[in-house]
Amino acid sequence: MRKTIKDWKNDWIDTNGITEGLEVIIRDSNLHDSAPYVYEGSFAKIPEALEKKKVIECGKVLDSSIAIRIGAYRLTI
Repeated sequence: MRKTIKDWKNDWIDTNGITEGLEVIIRDSNLHDSAPYVYEGSFAKIPEALEKKKVIECGKVLDSSIAIRIGAYRLTI
């Protein structure tokens, strides 16, 4: 069961290896809606400071005005 950012990161790397694309967007639920994202990038490069954070919501980006985000995981901490 994935509970933390580190759990998600490890599962991704175990399944897909270390990759470089835009795979995950991490949103902090405590930040203002105009700038809630604290990280966008590959699972392999998630900052260590975020790894212990608990994921409270997860999903996939199905539609976005930023095309590269479509298909990325969205994790809310």
